[in-house]
Amino acid sequence: MSEHQHHDHDHEGSTGGIHTHLTSVGIDIGSSTSHLMFSRLLIGYPAAHRKHPEVLQREVIARSPILLTPFSGDWNIEAGPLRELVEATFRAAGLRREEIDTGAVIVTGEAARRENARKIAELFSDEAGRFVCATAGPRLETIMAAHGSGAVERSREEGSVLLNVDIGGGTTKIGRINRGRIEKTVALNIGARLLACDERGRLVRIEKAGRRFLEAAGSKLQLGDPLERELCMKLAGKMAELLFDLLEGAAPPWPEVFVNSPAGNLTDVDGILFSGGVSEYIYGREKKAFGDLGPYLGQAIESQARKRSYEILDSSEGIRATVIGASQYSVQLSGETIFVPDPARLPLHNLRVFVVRVNWEPPVAERTERAVREALAERDPEVCGTPHVLLFSTPPFVGYSAAQELARGIGKALAGVRAEERPNALVFEQNVGRVAGELLAKDLSVPCIDEVSLSELDFIDIGEFVQGEDYVPVVVKSLAFGA
Repeated sequence: MSEHQHHDHDHEGSTGGIHTHLTSVGIDIGSSTSHLMFSRLLIGYPAAHRKHPEVLQREVIARSPILLTPFSGDWNIEAGPLRELVEATFRAAGLRREEIDTGAVIVTGEAARRENARKIAELFSDEAGRFVCATAGPRLETIMAAHGSGAVERSREEGSVLLNVDIGGGTTKIGRINRGRIEKTVALNIGARLLACDERGRLVRIEKAGRRFLEAAGSKLQLGDPLERELCMKLAGKMAELLFDLLEGAAPPWPEVFVNSPAGNLTDVDGILFSGGVSEYIYGREKKAFGDLGPYLGQAIESQARKRSYEILDSSEGIRATVIGASQYSVQLSGETIFVPDPARLPLHNLRVFVVRVNWEPPVAERTERAVREALAERDPEVCGTPHVLLFSTPPFVGYSAAQELARGIGKALAGVRAEERPNALVFEQNVGRVAGELLAKDLSVPCIDEVSLSELDFIDIGEFVQGEDYVPVVVKSLAFGA
């Protein structure tokens, strides 16, 4: 074993429980850059009375260099340079693959929309059942970046309302966080590599949105033409001005500027944090140019933020905010009140979690139906059709009649959903799994498990019934963020 010995145990730590160390790897393959990070996670119980383990500490062991994501002539991702980056970082960290306990391979941005995105993710996950292995659309990217930058934790600790603005090569993702909860997300086609140059300063890449900004700047530049500094500054200024105009609820100059639905005015906040590659220029951590608008866009966005009186808060991570800590494992047990119509369908692996928030205020069925439809509509197109569960987050249980109404609302919402788009299981925070499952069995025969706590950053495995018992283990693989 190397000095980074994994999955070791410390008995009786400061919080009074058995602790486990896990070695994790996070690999982020993005539209502009790719990189990976190794972390050592201390998993344990924050207090003796707490039943679920948490990440108590995270120490970064090694970070790879930042690689410009390699695309072939047909704009598919090239595996060779990525494999070399991974292997070189393993060697530099003094780690072997068998010493990695857990991890996440996340393909984001334009890279997630390439034909071979899923195959690339699986290439770097030797055991897909152990690793979170996913393509991420703009909504999940926004959520991950807001956690990775430290914005969610800071908002929770301060009781504040914050904006996290993640500016990458192809898109800008904005999350509005209210007291630790991400309540609004929006993604814009604004980014540093909407136009890119070769080493001679000649244009080799113009994205559709990049062409829009060229037109707005009064330029008819074509591929192969030189991209002058003055035009770079003008383009960056227009992008930055449009970004803040849209944050303040202005009408878009063209509909495609929004990657997903507009979110209205997002500016009633206590402060703003930046993440993503362009944030490195905003915070002065990067000076080098990479053949794109990064340095100019960073300067223009910082200038606009100060001009409009935003308080710019420091971000704990910038370009590496998307996959900071890879994933952690925890195990929960669901039993007694669960409903499993066909035990032979278990186990289920790598189910993405989508959260449906419902309260018990009448009319419960109608409110549930609306909440399910909204949760499904908010999913990124990239994840539709992938194995998933719906988690029903509700206040404490108030009675079986309300649980039956909850089930009726679920049934109505899913009745018009195609079979391949329906959830592989339903998960309930309260002990209503059997009630809901039995009522839904005729039209929606899926496992219904309960008394499990999950979030939108989780993927789960549902195991087989424990021999001789009436419960199933639920393995939760959470993207792990934190200091």
